[in-house]
This record gives sequence, structure tokens and C-alpha cells, in this order.
Amino acid sequence: MTLKSVELKRTYSSDYDDILHEFYIPALRESNEYNRLAGFFSSGSLAISVRGILSLIKNGGYMKLIVSPKLSRDDVKAILDGYEHPEKYIEQKMIKDLEKIEDLFIKDHISVLGWMVANKKLELRVAVGYDEERKLLSYDAMQERCIFHQKVGILKDSDGNAITFSGSVNETAMGWLENIEEFKVFRNWIKLEREYVDADIEKFSRFWDNQSPRVKVIDLPYAVRSKLIEFAPNDITHVDLERWYQKSQTHKMKKITLYEYQKSAVEAWLKNGMRGIFEMATGTGKTFTALQCLNSLTTKTKKLITIITCPYQHLIMQWENSIDKFGINIRRLIADSTNPDWRKEFIENIYDIKNDVRDKLIVLTSHPTFSSDDFTKIIKKYTENTDITLFLIADEVHGVGAEKRKVGLSESYTFRLGLSATPKRWFDDLGTQGLYDYFKDVVFQFTLCSIPKLLPLGEK
Repeated sequence: MTLKSVELKRTYSSDYDDILHEFYIPALRESNEYNRLAGFFSSGSLAISVRGILSLIKNGGYMKLIVSPKLSRDDVKAILDGYEHPEKYIEQKMIKDLEKIEDLFIKDHISVLGWMVANKKLELRVAVGYDEERKLLSYDAMQERCIFHQKVGILKDSDGNAITFSGSVNETAMGWLENIEEFKVFRNWIKLEREYVDADIEKFSRFWDNQSPRVKVIDLPYAVRSKLIEFAPNDITHVDLERWYQKSQTHKMKKITLYEYQKSAVEAWLKNGMRGIFEMATGTGKTFTALQCLNSLTTKTKKLITIITCPYQHLIMQWENSIDKFGINIRRLIADSTNPDWRKEFIENIYDIKNDVRDKLIVLTSHPTFSSDDFTKIIKKYTENTDITLFLIADEVHGVGAEKRKVGLSESYTFRLGLSATPKRWFDDLGTQGLYDYFKDVVFQFTLCSIPKLLPLGEK
């Protein structure tokens, strides 16, 4: 048996694929070498890197793993200011992370890594971001440029067949279990896919051999290696990792059926160049109508980032629930004061789309954050002059017509949709006209007087 015998899909998504049993276990069972760029070094990300690894162990396989230290802004400052020796400080950070493990999920997975290290089945190296002068990158530069964005796996068998996969991996183990994981797969025996496999293998080799000009790769510090071995079980066959991946029985949600007037709104928006405002009374389904517009775009646009901005945080939660009910399975990011890491996560997700790790993203934000300097700068710096298309959905659109909010209405947004029961701004004709000009006018109206006429599709 070889990797060619594994039934592989081109893409996997954990929202509808059982990726452990359909991809990881079958593929690792036929592999004798597994190379992985795993992002940040943390107990959680280490646990993530060994998903399905028992199949490789049973096959007598070998693993190479590259990780990057997870340094805070204060950590980087201490090193750059000369208070700490970089490699010694990184070693101490890694040991502290391993010493504080309490989660049983992580302990089980780390124990397998420890066993592999102890039995010379795993070689682990650490990648540190440096600039062109071989100095440690600043904290902000690390978030933007370094190996943290490289999330690639390479599997090889004894016949020279190889597959690579690249995609999303969260940095917290339990978050990774609960959220959607998605990735693309390439095979070197398929001519059209071979160049992608070769590129991933070359990338890994460049890092592994310390040949990248912006990354310094070092052997795993001895003290960290010893700490990992402490977790190793005496008998690897007694470790049961699959118990963590039992899929709970889920109930299929009833498919959302749009009313005829909602379909008419979508059609009007499409005909207006995928721009416009829906003036629809409260309770008439503006949200689902907007999500159907998004659905229409997902089939037409390869790389798409959708920004949904709302006046209040509780509306963000309502949008999340509506997206779930509508059945849109696209990675989501909350960008507001409830998520202090949203800037870093936003940039990382944009990099993932640029690098073909994924092709879609939904960003849910509030009007204040949407119009903030940080948000507008990220949009300008990281999406302009790329092949990424931006779609803006502005809920209660009249709110972004205010002087301090309209700075968010960038020309970077190719597709635009405004929603409001009352899009005209009170005593602000200039602001109202600005909104109409930006969104290209009201393309559909549905007032309270129309509500008694509503009938679901299919009803007479």
C-alpha cells in the first residue's frame, strides 16, 4: 500500500468532513516520513501537530517538526534591549509552557511527542524570525512576516510518492477541536499538482536547513527536549487519542427559505453591479437577504473577505447566529474590543488567503472598530494590490454616514451592501447623499405596509 491508495479529496473542512478518519489516519498509515511547519510553539499547537500520528508510529515512520517561539511584546523588547540572550530566553519560555500543562487533551498528545523524541522518531527544531541583518524582528514584524503563517504538512511514502497539505490551524487545542479546520491537498503524482508539492517540500527544506534569510533555525534546546521526554509513556500502545475526536450527534438545521421579495432584493443588488442599499423594515429579514447576496458572491469570487459592520456588539452575536442558521461555512473573525488579538488575527488570515491556505473570510466588527485607524490601515496595507476581493455589508448603514465613521468607507471595497429601515440620516442631507453615492443608491424598498402580503415560497 502507498499514498496513491488513499482516497484523497482536494479540500477538507471539518464542518462536514471527518478529517481525522478520512485524511490524517489513512494518509499517515501509508507514510514513512511526516514533515510539518506548525506555527507557534505552545503546548496547544504541539498537540495539534500530532493529530493522527499514532498511524505513523505504527508504520515505523519518522517526523520532522518546525515550530516558532510564541513571544509577547515585552519578551521581544527584553531581548532587543539586551536584557536577555535570545536563545536562552526562548528556551526558558518553552519550558515554562510545558510545565504549566493541566489540560488532559494536551497532556495526552504531548506524551506521544515525548515518546517519539525519546525513541528517536521525532526531530524538532525551532525557527526564530530575524531581519536581513540577522537581528531579532520587532514584535509587529514577527506578526506580519515570520514563519508563524507557514502551516504546511508533507507526507512521503517508501515509493517516493508525496502529498502536501496547507490550511488553517488554530493555536489553542480545544479551539481547534471546536472550530472549523480546512485545508487543501496536493499530490506529486498528478502533473497539475506537482509544482505545489515541490514548492512546499522546497520551503520546508529551506527552513529545516537554516537557509532562509529571514529565519534562524536552531536545534531544540536540550532542556526542552528533556522536559518533553518526561511526558513520555512507558508503552505507546496504551495511549488513546481517538477518544478526543468522537463526533457528537448533530441535528441538521432546517434550510432557510427566502421570501419572494427577498429574492427580488438580491436580484436588484446583482443587477446594480453588486452595490446598493436595502431599505427594509425591521423584521422583514434584511440579514438573511444580505447573506444570500454573500452566497451569490462565494460562487463567483475566488478570494473574498466579507466585512460585516454593526453599530453594537450584541448585533455581532445576532449576525453570527444568522450565519450559522443560514449554513454559511466560512472562517469568521470577531474584530472589536471583545477580542484584543483581532489585529494580529486579521493580518494572519489575510496572509493565509494570499498564500492560498484558504479563500474566504468573514470579519464581524462594530462601527467604531470598522472606522478606526487600525482597521482602515490593515485594509489598505494588506489587501490593496492583491487578488483579494472585499465585500462590505453595513448593518444600520445610516450609522456609518457620520463624519467620524465614514472614514471606513474605503474604495477598496469592490462590492457594497447597506442595510437599514431608515437609511436617510436625520438633519444630515450631505451625509445621506454621501452614503447613497458610495453604495450606489437604494436598490430595494420594503416598508411595513408590505408585511401583510408576505408568503413563504411554495405557499399559495
